[in-house]
Amino acid sequence: MRDLDGFTKTQHEILELKPNLKGNWLSFALGKHMQEDPQGAVGVIDTFLSTLEEGSVDLEKNFETSELAMYKNSIIAECGEYKKALDHLDECRKKDIIVDELASLKMKGLYQLQLNRFDDAKDTFYNLFQRGSTEDYSVHTGYMLSMLKIGGATAEKMLKIKGARALTSLLVLTDEQKSSLKEVYQNKLKDAFTKSNAVKRITLTMLKIDSDEWNAAISKYLQPNIKRGMPSLGEDLSALFLIQSSCDEKEYCIAKDPVDIKVNACFKSIVKIVDGYITALEADSTFPDSDEIQAPSSLLWTWYLRATLHEIVGEYSEGIVVADKCLEQTPTGVDLYEQKARLLKGAGDIHAAVECLEKGRQLDLQDRYINNLTTKFCMQADKREEALEKMSLFTRHESDPEQNIFDMQVTWYELELAASYERNNIIGKSLKKYRKFDGSFI
Repeated sequence: MRDLDGFTKTQHEILELKPNLKGNWLSFALGKHMQEDPQGAVGVIDTFLSTLEEGSVDLEKNFETSELAMYKNSIIAECGEYKKALDHLDECRKKDIIVDELASLKMKGLYQLQLNRFDDAKDTFYNLFQRGSTEDYSVHTGYMLSMLKIGGATAEKMLKIKGARALTSLLVLTDEQKSSLKEVYQNKLKDAFTKSNAVKRITLTMLKIDSDEWNAAISKYLQPNIKRGMPSLGEDLSALFLIQSSCDEKEYCIAKDPVDIKVNACFKSIVKIVDGYITALEADSTFPDSDEIQAPSSLLWTWYLRATLHEIVGEYSEGIVVADKCLEQTPTGVDLYEQKARLLKGAGDIHAAVECLEKGRQLDLQDRYINNLTTKFCMQADKREEALEKMSLFTRHESDPEQNIFDMQVTWYELELAASYERNNIIGKSLKKYRKFDGSFI
């Protein structure tokens, strides 16, 4: 267990011995903070700042001064004193010591939401859009919260959630609330930030599934990404497969269970649309309701997307059939071999998955990612010598490759090797590897 009391006392003693070192002050403040004494931490920082002479480097605009001011500000906010935190932030901005403008504006927006200054918060988050944060989903969440006049604990919780999810995919909203947000996104943000992918994607979560508006919007989102060949499109769409959270009926969570995904209205709608694309492209090389002839790659990446959708719901046999079509058309696509290997592994044939990945690896021997993935699959197939041989291609050769892998803390390799030994009942070597792994974090 961490001895926080001992840490704080030790840092205090060190500070008394050498009060001229900035690091000692900050370590003592950190100890106070970790001891859940935020007021004490703020007091230590204030005392340190009071010891500085006018013109000191620690009072000028630089990264360290900025981060110290932001740290103090976050501690004040932790105490629930949002008005004081907002005033302190404004004071720092007036003194021109803030370097990370985007972070300070996010904090300012949060404080304004907590103080029910929704119009001010809306302006703050829109300012962030104008500064280039249109792909930051937390900024979109803040903007929506200010529009819907939602503050308090809900706002704080929603803004802390990471990833490509905005408020409409986090919180269950009424039709009226969705309609008001949709109007702003379609009539204001879409025109103001035409190149923003997030604006287009977030708009999808505001539309009624299978409506004409939804079908048009999802087609405008899918077709450009298919044309440019986006391998991650399937994973991107999976964030739209929402179900009500079992912990809180007022919140959404992303469906992970194949059973839940199969019955999800959004998933079924996308599958229907993609199947329509495949039929039209195979017949006429065009998308439905379009006369424009598409390149052969459009059919390839539509097949790829369909195989990914099969993979998401555990339909591995069907996915393998589609993946074979991709490889038959383009046998030089490394991504295609990777996808088929994942499907084979999901179907339970790890050895066939290794063979498939190896074919893809041979197409680009300089690709570290595909080499590492092949190594991982080899380990899972208990082909340890073959895995080490592949890892050795990207290690130093003047020493033992295994030692070099350990020194570089390639932890995923160490864990896969230990698990392989364990599956083969080589318990001694497995325990040794696990102990070495633990030793890396002591």
